[in-house]
Amino acid sequence: RKGEKNQEVSKIQVFARCRPLNGIERKQDSFSVVDVIQKEKKVVVRDRNKEFTFDKVFPPDVKQIDVYKSVAAPLIQEVLKGFNCTILAYGQTGTGKTYTMEGERRNNAKYSWEDDPEAGLIPRSLHQLFEELNQEDNVEFAV
Repeated sequence: RKGEKNQEVSKIQVFARCRPLNGIERKQDSFSVVDVIQKEKKVVVRDRNKEFTFDKVFPPDVKQIDVYKSVAAPLIQEVLKGFNCTILAYGQTGTGKTYTMEGERRNNAKYSWEDDPEAGLIPRSLHQLFEELNQEDNVEFAV
């Protein structure tokens, strides 16, 4: 985004989320080939001496709400100010992109999508956006 007087200029941020082993992988005694070093914002590939640094890294046990608060929630205020924001999930098949963005799909969930701990970035972002718009007196919107 272009900086205006007294405004911070923001850059593209890159986040990495490493998914936990799935049931099949655990059953086969598989192990993760990467280590997440949160403090240093790094993902280290074991046995290859390769490391990658990001703006933030998320370990396999991270909660959906924590990813949302770090990645998407700050962007909602920017959108409401009129700035364009994009979140792009990129990665190999089966690495958790759909889960991160949408969450777990359930047919008879005991939670509404707003309260569901498994809800992803998209439903949480929409909920926050409409909550913010509802609080504005001079704003009308229709879906």
